Amino acid sequence: MQRSEIDDLDRTVIALLTEDGRLSASEIASRVGGVSERTIRNRIASLLQNRHIVIGAIPDPTSVGREVQADVFIEVEPGRVDDVASELGEHDEVGYLAAITGNYNLSAAVFVATHADLLEFCETVIGKIPGVKRVVPCMILRMYKVFGTRTTALSRTAKRKAE
Repeated sequence: MQRSEIDDLDRTVIALLTEDGRLSASEIASRVGGVSERTIRNRIASLLQNRHIVIGAIPDPTSVGREVQADVFIEVEPGRVDDVASELGEHDEVGYLAAITGNYNLSAAVFVATHADLLEFCETVIGKIPGVKRVVPCMILRMYKVFGTRTTALSRTAKRKAE
């Protein structure tokens, strides 16, 4: 059965998978209560089929040697946003890339090993893409939440407040 609308049960399943994408349908059914494992399996299959969710792994950049994280804002010549995004999106250093409103046209999360690597990436890679007018990196000092998942920093802050 193909469904295109999501309901409260779907939202609950999504929330639980956001917390831990490894949860089994059985575990989700147990946490939700009053619903069978089969129903949860069908809901997950429908959510995947209709592209309401994707399930994958989000690597921790620091665990793979990329200690320096920055949001990079890029001003692009008119009519060149898609071209610049297409070229920039091919680089492994870019974690996400989005067209935005405001003074800049693109926003990219960039993950590299050192500050020198960030400077080099901004200057010799992003800055050299045809159509790029300006590159402004903003260092990320501490990450609190990533794609709906609390980081260790946010969990520590919440724990301190509770004490």
